[in-house]
Amino acid sequence: MNNSNISRRRFIQSTTTASLALATLGADAMVGIKPAKTYRVGLIGTGWYGKSDLFRLIQVAPVEVIALCDVDKNMLNAAAALVSRRQKSGKTPVW
Repeated sequence: MNNSNISRRRFIQSTTTASLALATLGADAMVGIKPAKTYRVGLIGTGWYGKSDLFRLIQVAPVEVIALCDVDKNMLNAAAALVSRRQKSGKTPVW
């Protein structure tokens, strides 16, 4: 068999191995290949649903929370403190 020819079985084995390696390393391994753009986001409504969605976004995407808005100042201050602890930059969003 010529080394320049590849069989279907060999191709499937190679791609399966590569797929398993990427799955094991996770999506973070792909981020190392190309730097992801950091998105600047704001949140209107810092209640349970708003914070829940925002914290999940922080976990799965490269975001910088720059602004928060809520009519309840206590909720707003509490959310700002939580966001500053959870985002990579550690900055407190403005309101």
